Amino acid sequence: MHLGPLLLMALLAFPLAAHAGQAGELVAAAAAAGRPPECSARSGRAIARGPTVWERARAPELPRYCDLLARGQAQLGGDAAAARESARLADKILPGHAAPQVLLARADLALGSPEDAARAFEQARRIDPRSVEDPQTMHDLARALARTGKRDEAMATYRALVPRIDLLGTADQRALVLLEAAHLSMAAAGAASPAGAAARPPAGAHGDAALRGDLDEAIAYLREARLRAQTQLARDVTLSLALALDRAGDKAQADAALEGEAAVVEAGRLRVDREAARGEAARGRADDRHAGAAARAHAADDLASAAARLRTVEYLAVPEDRLALEALALERTVSEAAIARWEAYLSGAGGQGPWAPAARARLDALRRGALGGGHRPARGGTGAAARAPRERGAAQPPRATTGGAR
Repeated sequence: MHLGPLLLMALLAFPLAAHAGQAGELVAAAAAAGRPPECSARSGRAIARGPTVWERARAPELPRYCDLLARGQAQLGGDAAAARESARLADKILPGHAAPQVLLARADLALGSPEDAARAFEQARRIDPRSVEDPQTMHDLARALARTGKRDEAMATYRALVPRIDLLGTADQRALVLLEAAHLSMAAAGAASPAGAAARPPAGAHGDAALRGDLDEAIAYLREARLRAQTQLARDVTLSLALALDRAGDKAQADAALEGEAAVVEAGRLRVDREAARGEAARGRADDRHAGAAARAHAADDLASAAARLRTVEYLAVPEDRLALEALALERTVSEAAIARWEAYLSGAGGQGPWAPAARARLDALRRGALGGGHRPARGGTGAAARAPRERGAAQPPRATTGGAR
């Protein structure tokens, strides 16, 4: 029996930290709102009236400090460099607080400097461990940890964040958190496997308990993401779930997850065929027949590229998994292109990892035409799908046996 759903239920029920007393609850509420505790007294009507006499007496620079932090938070989405400058100014005005370091860390991450972000987050946590409890901040912390190789800390942060994802602003953000957590769990499963794992069957057959546990966790995250409202990342979620299930040895469930995805792509292919046929019939000239066939072949190549295109790759913990996801996206519609992706995956780092047997099994099934109906090789064999292995530095794959080029 799979423990994934039970594990996710436990994660959703488990609080991040136990708080004792009303003071602890107030501090947690301030953290959850993303507002530093030193600025919380200036909430509500106090902000409209401005700082009180007592606030000016205790900390005359506090209003300016809090205004800079609020401005920096607003700048994060559009001008991360300005947000970083606001954080530095706030730290100069009122040094020794965690909030400017948190803002600096988030700005550094947005500017593509995860190492600087990780250092700033660490400084903030040393000053105040609660300073990173805001869900948006926690998400950036987890990403910074993952991108600097601190996988265990990143997973611990994601496990604390998942029960809070409904506090994030959009459905896409919530889906992205679950995707990132799932792929990090898969990466942890691969890293935890023995050096000789590449020669073993997939985890579902004779995998060790630790490897299977991480895969179950990944599957639980992805099933939760799939159950939620559809987002722009819905396709990425479906493909990632199929990948995790396949690596866990649940090939039937993986194939079932891919069926709906294939139907969408096939509908797009049929629409291309109909439009091309109507255009050729309208022209009605014999000398346009070859041009019409070439146009259809070009459209099919474009469809192959579109079928493999992922919405984003920000969630990938292992870069070569992009090839595996693209291969799964193409298996039931453009089998030649899928073969090219699997061969490129196995010729690179993926071929040396613990998931190589699962990838090789799917490649062999494609070559035998054993994955069921609906497989269509790329037309003409000379377009984008056929060029895929050369673009990735892999050898030209053999033509699929599921049907000739049209």
